[in-house]
Amino acid sequence: MKARVAAVWLALCLCVAAAPARAAVTAALSDTQIVSGTTVQLTLTYDGLTTSDPDVAPLRADFDILGSSTSTSVQIGTGGSSESTQVVLTLAPKRTGRLTIPPISWDGERSPPLTLTVTGAGSASATASGARTPAKVFIVSRVTPARPYVQQQTRLTVQIYTAEQLYHGTLQFSGNGAVLVRHVGADQYGNAVRNGQTYQVITRRYVLFPQRSGRITLTGPVLAGEVADRQSSSPWGGNPFGGFFGGLMQTLRPIELHGDPVVLTVRPRPSGAASGHWLPARKVTLTAHWSPRTLTAQAGDPLTVTLDLQAAGLTAAQLPDLAHRLAPPAGVSAYPDQAKLANTTQGGGVLGSRDQTIAFIANRPGRYRLPAITLHWWDTRTNQPRVASLPAQNLNIVPAPGVAAAPPAAAQATPPAPASPAPRAAPVPARVPPQAVKTSLTPWHWLTVAMGALWVATVGIWLASRRRRPRPAAPPAPKRPARPDASAERTAFRAACERNDAPAARRHLLGWMAAAWDVPATSLQPLAAASRDPQLSTALRELERACYGGAGWQGAPLAQALRELPARAGAAASGGGTLPPLYP
Repeated sequence: MKARVAAVWLALCLCVAAAPARAAVTAALSDTQIVSGTTVQLTLTYDGLTTSDPDVAPLRADFDILGSSTSTSVQIGTGGSSESTQVVLTLAPKRTGRLTIPPISWDGERSPPLTLTVTGAGSASATASGARTPAKVFIVSRVTPARPYVQQQTRLTVQIYTAEQLYHGTLQFSGNGAVLVRHVGADQYGNAVRNGQTYQVITRRYVLFPQRSGRITLTGPVLAGEVADRQSSSPWGGNPFGGFFGGLMQTLRPIELHGDPVVLTVRPRPSGAASGHWLPARKVTLTAHWSPRTLTAQAGDPLTVTLDLQAAGLTAAQLPDLAHRLAPPAGVSAYPDQAKLANTTQGGGVLGSRDQTIAFIANRPGRYRLPAITLHWWDTRTNQPRVASLPAQNLNIVPAPGVAAAPPAAAQATPPAPASPAPRAAPVPARVPPQAVKTSLTPWHWLTVAMGALWVATVGIWLASRRRRPRPAAPPAPKRPARPDASAERTAFRAACERNDAPAARRHLLGWMAAAWDVPATSLQPLAAASRDPQLSTALRELERACYGGAGWQGAPLAQALRELPARAGAAASGGGTLPPLYP
């Protein structure tokens, strides 16, 4: 009995072994060897109908999944019916070399592994006949210099070579916390021949600013787009409608090409560099423009200087604030204007500029000396320290017309004169009569005193007589001048703001205040105190500075902050305010 059971089990095993093996999930690649930058299609087929999706997470280690499609099919034959579910994935390799398509799990079943060979960008790939064909699309990147200093400008040139029409192409490249990236200039287009193939070349330039020293690796640029699909499963070939409809019915397939990583070896700040602000640049220029050029002004009038700092290879944000380096001497007040920052493209790099105007005002006449400005920077072309400087300047402040000259504020104390014999008394001029120097009173003195007493008595009698007379009626009070029209002044004020006319805006704003508040208005301080709005106070301060220093002014912020006048407060009426006095 036992022998019979064993024989039955053996027969069953032999039958199973003899039956053909059939996997529940199969996988197939459209190509087994591709060039970097092209895509490949992975077809997964499940034997049966299912509503679940395959687990494609293992593919993301070496591939980007650009697209997917799902279809089902039912086949009915003489032997019965069969069903299958198919998923087609479009894969873009992230690297070159021999890549493995790992087993894919799908509804409890697993597909077999596959192998894909990805050749480098610009190299040739083998066809079925053994011929070598060059890559249709690839990326070339070049970094200069590869060993920059920290915060030094580094140029990255990215070139896209394409031998076929590229649709909806985009190039992405970004930095991280260790490197700042800036796109400069416009893309350039040209043609080139490589490996016997003609390419259209698209060139894009970036500048990189490493923020720390050491080795930094950035993900290479990524090109995404679509190209014509020259492979088709249609029985009529790539175009089932023939050549006439070829351009209209052409299908596209996505591509995603990863450029090589960008590697920087960043050097630290050299030991030979001066302390303070670190400026690694190709060239730095520092100029000053004075108004008036004679450096002479009256007391209370401004002397302005415009400092222009430019650096090739640095952005405007990297340049220092020179207003803090130009400290005025005692007796001189400085009013710096807001700096103007600008970045332009020069020679494939960045040229940063910082312009700032400073007004100097002295209330007392004298000669004042402004110190020199010295700016240390590092020449990245010669690897040497450099200095950009401005010489010291003497400001000559003269008294205002009609004002008595005061001792110069900048004059040093006069040292005491050396001891010498007491000078002799000055002789009396000959024209003075001798009796003029006598101390005794003459009859003429007594007569003068008597006449003065008589005049005082006469005035007293006349005043007493006027008190007895009836006081005439007081003359009518003079008519108050007509009050300005608040609406007209408001319209004129806003018009002056639109044309950036600071003096006219201040004049009409005072007229608007006087008309609306029914009080004389000679200062903008009551308006700032009544509003208690920091934004309006700042805009009023800029208006005062523009009127006083003669600097450029934009009226839009003030017009936006002041649409209607606030109610006049008690503090405003008394003259208190939040704006510091700009007019001494």
